[in-house]
Amino acid sequence: MNIGEVVTYVGEYGESKIAKICAIGSDKDSYDDVRLENGVFMTYSKKLKKYVPIKGKSLDSVYIEVEGPGGSLDFILPSEIIPE
Repeated sequence: MNIGEVVTYVGEYGESKIAKICAIGSDKDSYDDVRLENGVFMTYSKKLKKYVPIKGKSLDSVYIEVEGPGGSLDFILPSEIIPE
């Protein structure tokens, strides 16, 4: 899973929706630069000067911006994505 790929996720009423991943973000102030690389959420570590995986306990702060049919935007959590 990477930016630009199409994913299936659970909508707010429990229905399955299909959309394209547009961007990744985080509610945490310390996560300025967040990426998605091969299904792994990464953030830039100033201390290590490289991208490192986001740990499970902090994954709840990550959100995914998706674009559905007709250009509708939605924000979802990683846990809402339905594995293929």
